[in-house]
Amino acid sequence: MNQNTSEQNEYQAKIFANRLAKKYKQLRKWARRERVTCYRLYDRDIPEVPLAVDLYEALPEGMDSKIDAALLLRQEDARISANDLTASKEKAERSFVHLYLYERPYEKSDSDEQVWLDCMTKAVASVLEIPVNRVIQKLRKKQKGENQYEKIDSKQTTECYVQECGQLFKVNLSDYLDTGLFFDHRPLRSIVRSECAGKSVLNLFCYTGSFSVYAAEGKARRVESVDLSNTYLEWARFNFALNDFDPDDGRYFFTRGDVTGFLNQKLAEVPNAEGSNRYDIIVLDPPTFSNSKATRAPLDINRDWSELVRKCVNLLNAGGVLYFSTNSHRLKFDAELVPKTTDSGKAVAVFDMTEKSLPEDFKGTKAHRCWKIKIGE
Repeated sequence: MNQNTSEQNEYQAKIFANRLAKKYKQLRKWARRERVTCYRLYDRDIPEVPLAVDLYEALPEGMDSKIDAALLLRQEDARISANDLTASKEKAERSFVHLYLYERPYEKSDSDEQVWLDCMTKAVASVLEIPVNRVIQKLRKKQKGENQYEKIDSKQTTECYVQECGQLFKVNLSDYLDTGLFFDHRPLRSIVRSECAGKSVLNLFCYTGSFSVYAAEGKARRVESVDLSNTYLEWARFNFALNDFDPDDGRYFFTRGDVTGFLNQKLAEVPNAEGSNRYDIIVLDPPTFSNSKATRAPLDINRDWSELVRKCVNLLNAGGVLYFSTNSHRLKFDAELVPKTTDSGKAVAVFDMTEKSLPEDFKGTKAHRCWKIKIGE
C-alpha cells in the first residue's frame, strides 16, 4: 500500500469518526429514553465510507429476566444522567458493534480492502470507547435466494441478549449476515403490540419471531408464526421463553412451511368457530427473493407482492389489518392492484405509513416501505 493510499485511509477514517461521534451524541439519549439498547448509528452517510454501523449494548452475561434488565438499565441511566463515568464505561465494556461493508461498485484488492476496513474499525472503537475485538466485520453483498440466512464460517460464535422497549431478544452477531433483529421495524412492532389485545395475529416470514413476541406482550389471544426455517422457528420459540411466554401453552403456534402454500391452505378452509384459520392482524414482511428447495416456485416479491396481499386480505376478519412491508427499492406498489373488496364483500382501504414506521435511527433513509391495509367492519 503506497503513501497516498495510507493518507486517504487516514483522512476517510477521520471524517467517518467525526460523523459517527455526532450521530452517537444525537442518538444515545433518544435510545435511553425509548428503552432501546441496539440501534443504527451510521449508514453510508459519507459515500466514500460505504459502511453500516450497528451498536449492540448487550445485557450482562447471564441476565435473562425482563424485570432484572429493566431495573439494571434504569439504574444505569440514572447514573449516566448523574455524570457517573463508571456507568458509561461499564456499558461500553459489554457492547458490540456490527460493522457492515457494503459491496463496492468497483474492484479493490482484498488486502487493500482489509487494511481500509481495519482502519475504519479502529475509528469506531475509538469513538465508542470499546475494544477493537468487539467490532465484528462483515461484507454485505447483494443477496440472492437464501444467502442472507446461510451460516457464515465465523471463527467464534458471538451471542448476547439485548433489550428493546421492554422485550428481550437473543442476537447472534457472528454466524449470519443478519443478527436476528431488524431495527427498522421497531415502531411497527410497537404498533402491533398496542393494537393486538384479545386478537388473533399471524406473522408471515416470521424470522426469529420479534413481531410475535411483541404480540404476545400485547396480550394477543392467538399468535401464529410461519417460516420455512426450523432454525429460525426454534430461535423464535427461544425468544418467547426469554420473555416469560411458554411457547407450548396453546396460544402460540410455530408453523414450518412455505408462506404461499400456508395461505392457500387457509383460504381453502371454511372459517371455523375457534377462529384458528382467520386473523385480526397479519404482518407480511417478506424477503425480496427466495428460491428455497422447499418451495414449489421461487418467490420474487417485486412480481408476487399483489397476489400475497390478496391472499392475506381474504384471511382477515372484519375490521382486520394487514401490515405489508418491503425493503425492495424495485417494487412498484400500486394501490389499484389491491382488491377493493374482500371475497366476502368487505371494503378494503390502503394507507401508506412508511414515514410513521421508520424509527429515529433510520429517519431520512429508505430502509423499507410500509402500508396498512384495513378491512371494513
